Amino acid sequence: MATLSDGSDSEAGSIEVDEDEVISVGDIFEHADALWEVTRIDGDASQPRDTLGASEIRAMWAVRRDRAVVRMTLTDGESSTPSSIECEPDRVFSCGEVLEVEGRKWRIRALHTGKGRTLRGSRTAGELRRMYLHPVGSGG
Repeated sequence: MATLSDGSDSEAGSIEVDEDEVISVGDIFEHADALWEVTRIDGDASQPRDTLGASEIRAMWAVRRDRAVVRMTLTDGESSTPSSIECEPDRVFSCGEVLEVEGRKWRIRALHTGKGRTLRGSRTAGELRRMYLHPVGSGG
């Protein structure tokens, strides 16, 4: 059984593989007309492993890799609104870049990768956990 995560949606599913196949974290596979990357595999006693034979896997997690859903926080004064954008995983976003979201222009203030937040530089959509934006023309 595998848990497949597509943006904020996750679902349990069965993945067909040969019994003697070896699966590793980082492997890319095709399922339901999409590309997925293995992010975790567990053997007995729910112990995470880097590599396991298919017959030894008790649980597996994978994330969709042929597209990315980047979460955004749009902050205008005291008001913060969640939003998201769907794009190619290799699309680059840069601090200071202006995007049009919901009919308004917003400037990327910060990028968060899950390992930390940066006010400078660029990251690909596949690396991002969240972007923080302020309206163009605001002091923020």
